[in-house]
Amino acid sequence: MRRTASGLGYLLIGLAAALLGFAMLASRANVSVLERPDQWALDWQTRWRGELAPGTELPLLLVRVDDAALEALGGRVPDRAEMARAVQALQAGGARAVALDILLLPGGGTPEGSAALAAAMKACGCAVIPFSLPDDGKADAAAVPAPVLAQALLRYDDEAALARSEDWYRPRRLVAPEAGLAEAAAALGHISVRPEADGSMRRDLPLLRLNGEVYPSMPLRLAAFARGADWKQAKARFGAEFSVGQALQSRLDELSRLGVNYYGPTGSFDSVGFDDLLAGRVAPAKLQGRVVVLGVSALAAGDHVPTPFDARLPGMERIATVTDNLLTGRSLVRPAWGGAAELAAVLLLPFAAVALLARRPLGMALAAILLGTLALLAGVQWAFESHYFVFALAPPLLACGLATLGGSALRAGIEQGQRRLAARRLAASEQRYALAAQGANDGLWDWDLTTGEVYYSPRWLALMGLSAAEAGHSIQAWTQPLEPAMRNAFEAELQAHLNGQSLQFHQVLHFHQGGQERWLLARGLAVREDGKPVRMAGSLTDISESQRLQQQISFDALHDRLTGLANRVLFREQLTQLLSGVPAPETGLLLLGLDGFRALNEAQGPVVGDAVLTELGARLKAAFGARHLVARIGPDQFALLLAGGDSAADLGRRVQTLLQSPFNVATPMLQLTAGLSWAQRRHGPATADELMAAAEGALARAKAGGPGQTHEFDPAEQLVEQSRRWLRDAIDAALASGTQFELHYQPFVRLADRALLGFEALIRWRHPERGLIMPGDFIPVAEASGQICAIGRWALLEAAAQLRRWQPLGFTGEVAVNLSGVQLERDIELLADARATLAALGDVPTHRLKLEVTESMAMANPQRSAEVLQELARMGFKLSIDDFGTGYSSLAYLHRFPFDTLKVDRSFVIRLAAGREAQEIVRTIVGLALALGKQTLAEGVEDEKQAALLEQLGVQVGQGWLFAKALPQAQATEAIKSAPWRR
Repeated sequence: MRRTASGLGYLLIGLAAALLGFAMLASRANVSVLERPDQWALDWQTRWRGELAPGTELPLLLVRVDDAALEALGGRVPDRAEMARAVQALQAGGARAVALDILLLPGGGTPEGSAALAAAMKACGCAVIPFSLPDDGKADAAAVPAPVLAQALLRYDDEAALARSEDWYRPRRLVAPEAGLAEAAAALGHISVRPEADGSMRRDLPLLRLNGEVYPSMPLRLAAFARGADWKQAKARFGAEFSVGQALQSRLDELSRLGVNYYGPTGSFDSVGFDDLLAGRVAPAKLQGRVVVLGVSALAAGDHVPTPFDARLPGMERIATVTDNLLTGRSLVRPAWGGAAELAAVLLLPFAAVALLARRPLGMALAAILLGTLALLAGVQWAFESHYFVFALAPPLLACGLATLGGSALRAGIEQGQRRLAARRLAASEQRYALAAQGANDGLWDWDLTTGEVYYSPRWLALMGLSAAEAGHSIQAWTQPLEPAMRNAFEAELQAHLNGQSLQFHQVLHFHQGGQERWLLARGLAVREDGKPVRMAGSLTDISESQRLQQQISFDALHDRLTGLANRVLFREQLTQLLSGVPAPETGLLLLGLDGFRALNEAQGPVVGDAVLTELGARLKAAFGARHLVARIGPDQFALLLAGGDSAADLGRRVQTLLQSPFNVATPMLQLTAGLSWAQRRHGPATADELMAAAEGALARAKAGGPGQTHEFDPAEQLVEQSRRWLRDAIDAALASGTQFELHYQPFVRLADRALLGFEALIRWRHPERGLIMPGDFIPVAEASGQICAIGRWALLEAAAQLRRWQPLGFTGEVAVNLSGVQLERDIELLADARATLAALGDVPTHRLKLEVTESMAMANPQRSAEVLQELARMGFKLSIDDFGTGYSSLAYLHRFPFDTLKVDRSFVIRLAAGREAQEIVRTIVGLALALGKQTLAEGVEDEKQAALLEQLGVQVGQGWLFAKALPQAQATEAIKSAPWRR
C-alpha cells in the first residue's frame, strides 16, 4: 500500500511539473514574461557558438553614415543630391544591388535633389528603397501607389497561418516613399519590425498583409534582387516557407517570421564611410559585385538594437544580417517537428526524472538527470549550429527541474517515514515472534548438544502423543512412536544435518496414533561454533490434514466422484499398461452407453439420473469388478477392461442381463436399455487411444441401430469413415483454394432444328493428387456434412460469371444449375445466395440462369418448397423440375410450383423403344406440361431414333450424348463460336 501511495505521489509530481511546463509552452507567445527565458536561452546559444563570417557568394558592403560622415557633412544627414552621388559612385564601382536604409518620404528633400536621386536610381537600375507598414492603430484608407503594389505577392496560401501571424503583428497603414523615387527604384520592401520586450529584434517580418495584399520586407526583396530572381515567381506558404523560383528559398516559423542569426558585434560586415565614398577614397574593386546597404549608423540617429553580441547594433547592419541570412540560408527557424519535440520533452522529462528518483539511489538519479539535461542541451546546441534550428528550452527544463525538486522532497519524506517505520517494526518484532509461535500451533524443540538435553514444548508433546515423563529430555523421544524403517530414516537425516551435509533438517514422520494415521513435519537448524554444532532448534508441524487431502486429490484425479469407479484417465493408463508388453488378441474394452439418458435427466431430474448411474456402477462392479476394471468414462458411458479370457460377446450378454432388472430409483421403477460395443487388439488398433476411439465409434453405430443394440468394431467401417472424413477435409480445402472445382457444360438443343438453347452446368472436382473426382463420389458426403451449400453457392456464382463472359460472344441462351435438397431445406441461405448471384450477373438478364430441383426434393416439404421456389421466381430465375415422373408428385401441389420446364427422366427415354408403356408416360408428361403452358426437356438422348420418337411425342428440347457430352468451359466457348444456334 505504501509503495502504491509513494508511486502515486511521484506520478502526481511528474504530472504537475509536466502540466506547468505545457502551460508555459502554450502561453509563452502571448505572455512576454514567459517568452523571456527562451530569448535568454537563444542569446546564450548564439554567444556560445561565437562569431560567424558573413557569406562570400554575394558579399555585402555597408556604406555607413557614421559620426565621421556627419561631421564631414556639417552635422547633418545626407540630402538626396548627396545620396544620388553615392548611388552613382556605387554604380560606377560595379555594385550588384544598392539598398537605401532611409525612408524617402514625400517632401523630405528639395525637388532638385529628389529628381537627381530618381535619375541616379533609374540609371543604376539596382536600387532598393524602403516603405513602412506601421502597427500604430492609425488606419489609413489611402490607395497604395502602383510601385508599392507591384511588389505584392501574386501567390500565397494557408490563410489560417497568415491569420495567426497577424495576431502577432497587423499593419494598419502604409508609409510610402515619394512617388518619383518609388517609380525609379528597382524594388521596394518594408522595414517594419516588432521589437521584443527587451528591445531586441530576434525575428524579422518577411511578409506582411495590408488591405488583402502581402508585401515583402526590404531584406527579402534585396536578397531576391541580388540573386536576379524573377519576382513574379515569388510564392509563400505561410507558417512554412517562402521561395522565388529556384533562386531563393527560406523557411518560416509558425508565425511566418524569420529568426535573425546575428553574426557578431558591430563591424561584422565589411564597410566604408559615406564621406569616403563621396570623396572617391573607396577603390572600385571594393565595390565590384557587392550587395550594398547604405544607411545611418551614427549614435545620434537612434536606430540601434540590442543583440547577443552588442547592445547597440545599427539598424542598417541588422538589415544586412537578415539579407545575408536569406542569401546563405542561415536564418534561424523552428523546424516543422519542433513543436512535437518540445511537447514530448515537456511531457517526458518530468516523468523520467521522478522515475529515476523513485527507482535509483539518490546520487545516481541526480547524476543521471544532470547528464540527461546536459545531453539535451548539447543536442539542441548541435542542431542550432549545424542546422540553425531553435527550440523553446525553458518549458522542458523548468518542468524537469520542478519534477526533480518535488521528487527529491518526496523521496526524503518517504525515506524518513521508512526509518520511523523500521523503528516501530523493530520494537514489535519480539512480541510478534511470540504471537507467531502460539498462532502457528506448532511444537517447538531446543537441543543443547553440549549437554545432550532437549526442551520439548507442550504442543510438541501433544503432537507426538507423549507425556513429559515419557519424553524426558532425550533426543530419542522423537523415535518412540516410529516404525523401525521410519526411525532409521529420521536418525540418518538428523545426523546428515549435524555433519553439515544439509542446510536445514527436514523430515516427515508417518505413524499411527489412536487408530488414525498421523503425518508430522519436523524441521530444525543447527547453530555452529568453529564449524561444530553446539545447538539445534526447530519446530514440529501437524500436516495430517494436508496429506489426507492430497490422498483424496490423487484418488479423485483417477476416479469418478459419483460412482467411485475408475475414470477415463485411470482406465486409459491401465489399458496402456496391458498393451505395453505382448498383449493377447482379446485385449481391449467393452463400452456401455445408456439409451435416452439425457431425456431421463430432463424428465426425472439430475437426482434420479445420478441415482441410476450410481446403481448401474454398483451392479457392474459387483458382477465384473473381480476380473475386469470397471470405469465410468463419460456422462452415460461405462467401460470394462478386457484382458483376455472372457468372450466379449458373452460379457455383452451378461451386461444386458444386468439391465433387465428395473432400477428402483423412482416411482414407478425404471426399465433401461443400453447400447453395447467392443473393440479388441485383434481388430487392428494398437494403442489405447485407438482402441477407445474404435469402441466409441462402434457404440455410435449400435445406438444408431436403435435401443439395446450391440455392435462389434469393424475395421472396414472405420476405413469408410476415414474416407468420408478425408473427403470432408478435402472439400473444405478445395473451397478455400477456389481453384479445384470447375463447371462443365452439357448443351441442350431444340429437337426440331437442333438449335443450341443453352447448357446444363455440371460440377467436376479436379483434385491436385487424385485427379478428376466425379460428383457421385463426393456429392453424397457433401450433402451429409452440409458442405453442399457452399459448393452450391460456388456453382451459382461461377455460372453467373460464365454467363457474363459469354455475353460479348452474342450468346443469349440459358445455363441451368442444379440445387441440392439440403440447399432447399436451408432456405434462408439459399435466398441469400440467390441475391448474391443476382449481383454477380450484372447486366445479364436473370431469366437466363435456370435453377433445377428434383421432383422428390420439392415434394419432401411441398408447402415450404412452393414458398421458396415462388420467391426465386419473383427474383427472375427460371425453374426446372428434374427427374420428373420418378417421384410422387401431388397435382394439388404441382400447380403451385412456378416451374418453366419439366425434365423427362432418362429412365423413360432409355425404355422408349422397349414398348408403349414408356411412350405413354412421356406422352402424359408432355400433355401435362402443355396443359400448364410449360416446356418439356428429355435428358439422356443417345441416338437419333430416340430423338425422333421424342419429337413425335411432343417433347421440345433434348439433352444427351447424341448432341454432346459435358464440355469444359473452353470447349463450350468454342461450341458457341463455331456452331450456328438461335433462341
